[in-house]
Amino acid sequence: MKKRAASIAARFAFLLASTTILSACVTRAPFIPTHLPAGAQVRVELEATPFFPQKKYQCGPAALATVLTASSADASPDALVPLVYLPARHGSLQVEMQAAPRKFGRLSYQLSRNMESILAELDAGRPVLVLHNYGLPIWPRWHYAVVIGYDAAKDTVIMRSGVKRRREWRTRTFMVAWHNGGRWAMVVLRPGETPASANPTLYLEAAADFERTATPRDSAKAFGAAIERWPAEPVGWIGRGTAEYRAGNFAGAANDYASAIRADASQVGARNNLAQALLDMGCPRTAREQLQRIDVSTLKSPLRDAVLDTRKSVDAAAAARAAPDPTACESVPNGL
Repeated sequence: MKKRAASIAARFAFLLASTTILSACVTRAPFIPTHLPAGAQVRVELEATPFFPQKKYQCGPAALATVLTASSADASPDALVPLVYLPARHGSLQVEMQAAPRKFGRLSYQLSRNMESILAELDAGRPVLVLHNYGLPIWPRWHYAVVIGYDAAKDTVIMRSGVKRRREWRTRTFMVAWHNGGRWAMVVLRPGETPASANPTLYLEAAADFERTATPRDSAKAFGAAIERWPAEPVGWIGRGTAEYRAGNFAGAANDYASAIRADASQVGARNNLAQALLDMGCPRTAREQLQRIDVSTLKSPLRDAVLDTRKSVDAAAAARAAPDPTACESVPNGL
């Protein structure tokens, strides 16, 4: 009897262990919404959104031209083909799709991976570029389309897609294709605009990418929009200060760098940039005062190297006894 009980206990323990192992191997399938989010407006359709029917395999250039033209950029699919279309792949990659708008003076911003972010942009009057996958994970069929609206009563999503000016899909069908495509979506912004559903960190990263090729004026607008929306974020002030510095407006740059330090006194890069702007204004004494507040021993390269270079420039100006410009130095930010 004892042997039988032990055998049963052993089988039970094995069954329990097996069940635990199997449970550990099971993963919950991601939730795919089948309806528009609660609270959506009754109906939105951006009917004025342009349409460019795609050529073979070239849905990327056509869709990107649609959102760029909607933002008043002078773009066409033919102009975009050499920027985003990869013949070997018969398509376009997201990285090229996000980079190309900068060539036309526009920012690109990748949205959060939820339907609410798409609807927020549509409600703000901005079409959304999305990536769909009509195939299987092991045999994908990628396709770019532009969402231009939705109808809550019919529970549908409205798009410009392929060779069809207007497609209306049930939300479930749209969501499955979008989910299989990784839920990737982006909008195109004029300098000075921020997305309706923007995250400050992600927007500032997009603005920094834009700054690499943008004019100082456009860059200042992009960071200025961040300052207006998130005034407590120091990176926005630093970005606009750098744009002002590039434009030769050293006083404006100094004031923006000072605002960044007021928002976050630990911003060593902003203080170093402030010192450089003050030096270029003809105020080496005040520049040195700012540099003396930086403990170089705690810094790592390349920030450490930048601070040391600024110190050398300030010391050289002092050695040359460069006369400060009293008028310029009157505008030096105080209280830092």
